[in-house]
Amino acid sequence: MEHEPVPPASRPVPAASQKRDRVVGLSVVAGAFLLSLGISLWAKGVSEPETSQAPAPPTTAGIQGWPNKVDPLALLERARSLTPRPLLRGIVAEGVASDGTIDLRSATAYARYSFQSPPGHGPQPPREPGVVPRRANCGRQSVRVGRQGIEAEADQAHVPCPALQREPLPEPRCTFAAIWRHARKLGANPEGRARIEYYRAAAGPAYRFELPGTSIRFSLYGDCERQLTTGEAVGSVP
Repeated sequence: MEHEPVPPASRPVPAASQKRDRVVGLSVVAGAFLLSLGISLWAKGVSEPETSQAPAPPTTAGIQGWPNKVDPLALLERARSLTPRPLLRGIVAEGVASDGTIDLRSATAYARYSFQSPPGHGPQPPREPGVVPRRANCGRQSVRVGRQGIEAEADQAHVPCPALQREPLPEPRCTFAAIWRHARKLGANPEGRARIEYYRAAAGPAYRFELPGTSIRFSLYGDCERQLTTGEAVGSVP
């Protein structure tokens, strides 16, 4: 008697085929898990704010004229490289000689550069992942050059953005020596040591000159071509 053929659907599946199917299934599950984990880690990284880093120790590397003939304006790019905050908000130089340089052997001579970030950018105060900050912070970080060299000061991530947003200061257009020449026309003693600020005044980018122990004090517009009035000169370095 001839046996009837077994229908294809009821034929036993070879063991090798079953093993291959299990491997494929497990691979798909594992791949999906790893993909989900990667997306989760990426989302966590995106949601967590950039935080402030500890500043590096002071250095004299790259400071031309060190230590007694340092031009603060020539160090601007060096200062900018030491902070993640890109917006220049001001420069203060103390002990500026009539040639536009400072002698950093003096305990009172220094230069400070103030920087901020655009709203919500740059290092931010720590917060829980996924938590929306209560306000936009611009932060602030200063870079200082003094007797030990040049270094970034501790970052201030909690500093809020100013109520009135202003353009960052452009690159300085004139030298401290040129500002001193204007001061000498007003009777300033060239042997003196001045305080000079580069800041945003009511009139725009400006330089403020003060000679301690004298009444010589004025502000020049950013191109050093015009002395500002008292109202035009209002402003300071943050």
